[in-house]
Amino acid sequence: MMKRITLGAALVMAACAPIPPTADEAPASTVTALELTLMPVHDDAAGEFVSLGVSMTFDNLAVAPGEPVLRLPLVTSNVDTVATVLTDLRVRDSAGAVMLSAADLDQPVTSAGDAVAGGESREWYADRPLQGPVTVTYSVPAHASLPPRGPAPPFSFSNDGLGVSGAGHIFLLLPPEAGPFDTQIRWDMSAAPAGTVGVTSLGGGDVHPEQPLEARELRMGFYMAGAIQTWPDPLPSSGFFGALQGNPPFDGQDLLAWTGELYGHYEVFFGQTDAPPYGVFLRENPVNAGGGVGLHRSFVTTFGQERGNDPEAIKLTLAHEMFHTFQPFLSEPGGLESSWFSEGLASFYQSRLPLRYGMTSPERVLEDINFHAGRYYTSIMADAPNSLVPERFWADTRIRTLPYDRGMLYFATVDHAVRTRSDGARSLDDLMLAMLDRSQAEGGASNADWEAVLQAELGPEAVSDFRAVLEGARPLPAPDAFGPCFTRTQRPMRRYELGFDTAVLAEPVRIVRGLEAGSAAEAAGLRNGDRILQPVPQDHLQGSQDMTLTLEIARGDETLTLTYLPRGETVQAWQWERIEGVPDSACAL
Repeated sequence: MMKRITLGAALVMAACAPIPPTADEAPASTVTALELTLMPVHDDAAGEFVSLGVSMTFDNLAVAPGEPVLRLPLVTSNVDTVATVLTDLRVRDSAGAVMLSAADLDQPVTSAGDAVAGGESREWYADRPLQGPVTVTYSVPAHASLPPRGPAPPFSFSNDGLGVSGAGHIFLLLPPEAGPFDTQIRWDMSAAPAGTVGVTSLGGGDVHPEQPLEARELRMGFYMAGAIQTWPDPLPSSGFFGALQGNPPFDGQDLLAWTGELYGHYEVFFGQTDAPPYGVFLRENPVNAGGGVGLHRSFVTTFGQERGNDPEAIKLTLAHEMFHTFQPFLSEPGGLESSWFSEGLASFYQSRLPLRYGMTSPERVLEDINFHAGRYYTSIMADAPNSLVPERFWADTRIRTLPYDRGMLYFATVDHAVRTRSDGARSLDDLMLAMLDRSQAEGGASNADWEAVLQAELGPEAVSDFRAVLEGARPLPAPDAFGPCFTRTQRPMRRYELGFDTAVLAEPVRIVRGLEAGSAAEAAGLRNGDRILQPVPQDHLQGSQDMTLTLEIARGDETLTLTYLPRGETVQAWQWERIEGVPDSACAL
């Protein structure tokens, strides 16, 4: 359904969408020159960045009447874009100013690497054909001007920590049918303090990539400027680099150096040489600290002051997110229905590879295994079919974590089966790299490709087991599936129980409903109709047996704070424990 909005003359509010090409929408073959200029604007009196000016000039752009000039989803991966808060948008072509009208409509939801694209979007249309050089200028707020919806990737704008940063998904205007682009990215620091540094996923300062970029690659970039820390010094023209916004409660330089070393091991593992620039971005996240997301040639990880402040735990997040850059992805089925594959692989390897390279300890690996296993085997949603993931991913943490936990445990069973069948000569590594070849071929990879790899390696029973897991069967790795240092055991653990409808916490206005009688939430004094004032991250909370939940609520004219342990019935859950007498040197697989 489309709703048309008429806008005045050449001054409107707009943005564009991260829509990767689909089977029936291939990118145009003509290369368009694009000069993208970013201007961070600093308010010296307030001591912070207040906006980001954007200017884009396309050297030769043709848009026919009735075709969209610009597009932007209203929400992407549970993050509000700047579609409703942009100001001072001006569009001109060789004939002068352009009058635009806007329409809201639904776009197909597609996968975009470690995120999703499409959904409810806004498009802008010109009142006449556009031809020749086209210039688009506009301004966006340097901070998230809409309240966070809850758990989501760190895409939104942040101006904490003497900087400003955001993902291209949120603010970049690009014509939906244009590209690839011969791209020149420039930083205009005329409205910023002296010494302000600008970094993007493509490198530090002004950059001109050797190869043209598709629109989706620009949209899946990250952009950061300010008084930020960078590593190494000076920033290299290729390979690994890092940028940090804010003041973490740990040594940021050491963390970036560790990540750079791991990146080097990943390059060797995946057989990459002459690597292009690859950036790691860190910034503070007051909502869901410790999470991260993979983007084009980069990833973003967040930290907090009270939670998400353990650098050893953040290292595993970094290992996870960086793995996404190298790993295979499934093109079919699209979107979150394939997250079992991408997130499951990354969760499996996030501790396996650092231990292999001597960059983490067996104790950390055991802690990571038990976190995922405990969260999964205590979940009342452990048997939910994979088909439910796209529908409920953002609405229910117990569904959202299934691709990570069930996926990791499933791949552990496959790895053990391959090692056992081949007497240690082969492993999941070989199957994963075979899938990488398939995913890089024309048309990409699918569930059918994974089944073909399984069939060739382990036979038809492995294919049947895989299909059962997609239907909700619980994978159970063998006692020694994680190596000679660990063995399987069972422990009594309590289920995660929020105590009210989990979808409430993913909504812009969080009004409690579905309060469960006899729950810890009810005992703490929570009531239906209470309004929860602050977002509540649940993914880590769900995996911690003793972490309490604190809700700040409004009830009538009162503001209350309630704290409770969100746990319900006790069940027997699978865990792993360290085998005494086996040295650390023997633990890695």
